[in-house]
Amino acid sequence: MRRGSELTVLLRHERESAAPRILEALLEERTGGGPEAVRVAADRLLREHARWALDLAKPAAALVQAAGSERDRRLFLSWSLHPDGRTFEDLAKQEGICRQNVNGLVRRAESRVRAALETSPAPLPWAVSTLRTRLGAAATEDEVTRELARLGAGKTPEAELLTWLAGPYSPVPNHSGWVSTHPRQLVGRTADCLTADGGIRLLVDVEAELADLGLRADQIGPWLRASGAIVVHDVVVSMSGPLADVVERVLDAYGTARTAEEIAVDLASCGRAEEPAVLADALRARRFTGSPTGAVGLVGWPNQTGPDEKKCKAARNERAHGSSPKASVPGRTQASDDQAKHAHEEQLWLWVRVDPEVLRGSEAAVPVALVEGLGLAPLTRRTFSSRWGPVTLAYDTLQPTRGPVRAVALAAGAQVDDTLLLGFRATGDMDVEVRRGAGRVGATDEIATKAVNFPEILSGGAP
Repeated sequence: MRRGSELTVLLRHERESAAPRILEALLEERTGGGPEAVRVAADRLLREHARWALDLAKPAAALVQAAGSERDRRLFLSWSLHPDGRTFEDLAKQEGICRQNVNGLVRRAESRVRAALETSPAPLPWAVSTLRTRLGAAATEDEVTRELARLGAGKTPEAELLTWLAGPYSPVPNHSGWVSTHPRQLVGRTADCLTADGGIRLLVDVEAELADLGLRADQIGPWLRASGAIVVHDVVVSMSGPLADVVERVLDAYGTARTAEEIAVDLASCGRAEEPAVLADALRARRFTGSPTGAVGLVGWPNQTGPDEKKCKAARNERAHGSSPKASVPGRTQASDDQAKHAHEEQLWLWVRVDPEVLRGSEAAVPVALVEGLGLAPLTRRTFSSRWGPVTLAYDTLQPTRGPVRAVALAAGAQVDDTLLLGFRATGDMDVEVRRGAGRVGATDEIATKAVNFPEILSGGAP
């Protein structure tokens, strides 16, 4: 027997086999993303020795027959495979039966077809499983069409049958061109994911949540854009909500000033087009400041040239040189006053180990020397602002604490096992830096050698 005949015998045997390994391997190579020479070779072998494996129309038609009687098949095709917008009531009038009977007939027909798939000959079960794997929980309509063509099911009715068996895939509300196996759940969970943490989240966290929904890794970026979000420096920014809030998130994510034109491009990249006049009006909000070059920044950022920042700088200079009298605060000692005066010139750095508790928004104890050095009196609290967001220190118990730093850590790009450095000044400002890895900085680092450093002393603290 010739080798070619031997391959024919093997493939013919696998046609009725429960595990057609050789056949599926050739089909995978023919339709996969491997080298073109491999795809061509697999196609040639199948055409020479198993041409029947390239014809999905016949097994698809046989599967439809499993739906039942002529009426059952008609209802299955009308409702399940290519719905045309008619309701159960419409179909009931067409068939001369009640609505409940239509529902029961359709569901039983669907069950029969899926049961018949389990015993259907190769390669139909493989084609259904492969389509489901390649599309994932959501895909664009163009992707569905492309994958069906690669599998040899580019025409109806086998295309409709395979798509239904693999899903079924239904249109996603408010996401034109997208289909999903659970569209409403996907939209709802995505919206919750994007609005958490003020609309700015680490990409790795968002990817993990969307992957749990069955979204493929290569689809996450397009899906985020279709859902009204952009990715900036490994941070996902929600572009939904009031325009001024969105612009503030964008600037927070970039960490640098941007022109109105650049901001407009960011908005348009996820389908939010705003008229220049509308954007210009939003940028007049007090939270933004402009520069002679036309760049827009946030008032709370250091080294801004806006009028509010100039006033803040002047006030800080007055206090730093002692020209502004200190108010008498009950419980404040001369030692704490001296420490606060020194802190005007040097920052007090708090080292925060970024762990799961920190990213869940936990609070943590901090040294008494830190809060006293910043001028906090007992039974008081103070919020310090930074370009990445605020952090509150509280001295309202014997053991002072800092509030959650989750939003700041995420906005600054910190990840688990990194070290977050919070540089407090008694003026109310705070700098934020991230050190990769949990270790302290080296001895040559300026912060380690010149600044006053405090590790946290409970959960979340660097050692």
